[in-house]
Amino acid sequence: MDISEDRLINEIMNLKVDAVRNLVKQCGLESAGSRMDLVIRLKDQMKSRSAFDKVFQKVWSASGGWAVIMCPCGIINSIKFNLRAESPRDYCDMLLSFKHFPNVVIYDFARGLATHTNLREPVKIPFRPNEGRLADAMPENLQSAQKGDLKVNLPWLKVKKEHADSNAHPSTGSAEHYALYDIFHEANTSDAKDCLRKIALVPELHGWVNSQVAEQLFSKMRRNNYFLNMMSPGSHIFLMRSIIHHHNTMLNEKTLADIHKISSADITLDSSGKAIMGV
Repeated sequence: MDISEDRLINEIMNLKVDAVRNLVKQCGLESAGSRMDLVIRLKDQMKSRSAFDKVFQKVWSASGGWAVIMCPCGIINSIKFNLRAESPRDYCDMLLSFKHFPNVVIYDFARGLATHTNLREPVKIPFRPNEGRLADAMPENLQSAQKGDLKVNLPWLKVKKEHADSNAHPSTGSAEHYALYDIFHEANTSDAKDCLRKIALVPELHGWVNSQVAEQLFSKMRRNNYFLNMMSPGSHIFLMRSIIHHHNTMLNEKTLADIHKISSADITLDSSGKAIMGV
């Protein structure tokens, strides 16, 4: 199908900075500078048909793979099979399909996810307050966060609010929604305001939450690529859903077994799947 230059540029803008930089290198261009500098160089290069076809092949035919949303404990809550390269749009699609929007989302491009999601839902903005940042982007907050002195307590992550907010999450009682960077990508940003999206600012999360569970899952799943990639799309999706189901089941059974090792109390699951220990 015919793809315009503007359409292709929009797809490039959705790629991560590292992916754009690699694309620029493969086209034989200078790879230094910001994302916009790289895109401008590619746009100038694509004035020739041969360069346009080369960029199109690398961007549009790139394998998207899987996008997943997981709990810190490793349970997979949602999966999307991508035909194109991963972008915040894919995670926004999954988040907006949830009955209850998560209070805290950890992603390697948190600012892009928050911006895209809020633009998709302008009437009822999902990521708020402060556009999903932990504090208002005032100079004193930015300076304090950069020094590591700023702490933002979210006590409802451990104990549900006694008086729940309007349209709150049923497990926390809070209607606040934050988009934070995972630890290994929080330094890969040029926006000074993104220092207010660090996990380390939240005492209830710092040192407790594992922000790399998705990377660990993909590391284990790579051994299945040799047969999954040979299947038809329908068979691939069916088998992948089966693998994920068994992954979640085995992880839940292991967690319950670990709890029983330290306590003989009866454990039941409520309507949302949360484990409740009897007295």
